[in-house]
Amino acid sequence: MADHVAYEAEPHVGTPRPRAEAERWRPTVLDRLLAPWRGLALLGLGVASAVVSWLLLVSMCLLFIWLGFALVPEAARALRVLANRQLELGRRWYGMPATAPGGSNAAPSTSRSTPPFVRRVLSVLRSPATWCDLGWAQLAVTFLGFLALLPFTLLVHGAFGIALPYLWDSVAPAFDGSWFVFVPLSSHTTHLAAGVGVAEILLGLWAGPYILRAQTRLSQTLLCPSGTRQ
Repeated sequence: MADHVAYEAEPHVGTPRPRAEAERWRPTVLDRLLAPWRGLALLGLGVASAVVSWLLLVSMCLLFIWLGFALVPEAARALRVLANRQLELGRRWYGMPATAPGGSNAAPSTSRSTPPFVRRVLSVLRSPATWCDLGWAQLAVTFLGFLALLPFTLLVHGAFGIALPYLWDSVAPAFDGSWFVFVPLSSHTTHLAAGVGVAEILLGLWAGPYILRAQTRLSQTLLCPSGTRQ
């Protein structure tokens, strides 16, 4: 029905990768180098999704003064666009199999006498996809956001450890007696901290794609329950 908010899956460009091919995915050197920056992109997407989801919840609270009837469909549509973007990046970057948006998209029928603006809101509220998107958005800025930021954090923290021997004279008043991971910092241990920093960077580059793929898989599960996957 034209008055209902459209929740259909975005058309795929080209042929989706088979699930077996997705399971054989292995990160390339470029995937490892880009992982910290891709993680920042996923974190930004999560923050935007959380903000839009909170606007949607506020809009639902405004239904009793009628303003919500104009805001709810638009906020739900914006959140669906961000959720679809998460799925698209998972397919493009990490070989995840193509999936359909979470939940059943079929809206229960309403009386023809119901005003169109009411039918649009009922379509949003009755769609399981709306609540899947809302749940995912809350995790996208908390646990999923932590996973997305982890590769970049390892890179930055490791770079700081490498720089410590050269910065020690200027940062000693603030860091003397503190710890760098498991290394007690002093003028005699900064080179050991630099070695730990190198290990952190190597770990971030090696594990980054796997961390972000796990983050994407969890997002995909929240947005697309197993019963709706293609």
